[in-house]
Amino acid sequence: MNAKPQRPMQERESSGLRFLGEQDGVPERELKERLSTLFSENGIVQKAYLARVKYEDSTEAVALCVSSHYGAIETTVQRVGSIFAEMFGPQEHLDIIVLEESQEAELALCCPSFFER
Repeated sequence: MNAKPQRPMQERESSGLRFLGEQDGVPERELKERLSTLFSENGIVQKAYLARVKYEDSTEAVALCVSSHYGAIETTVQRVGSIFAEMFGPQEHLDIIVLEESQEAELALCCPSFFER
């Protein structure tokens, strides 16, 4: 099996972030299933959401939003990137947001979690 190269990771400021709702459909449900398996195995992610978000600069995107009580989730982020690239191609990207408590409370109002430890 040949792994598809994935786009390099980039950090982005998440101040002014607004949550618009859940991203859902057939391919998204498959992605959620695969990510749930990963999160169950590694024990780092406490809760996960797949949401549509809008940044302060009005850019809209789909983001995997996770809560974690552990500091280092870089390995998990890399695995998520690999799964996403395998499913959707290396030209696509998925924003990954590690939620602060206030952000999670706001997100939970408009988007159900797909994974909860």
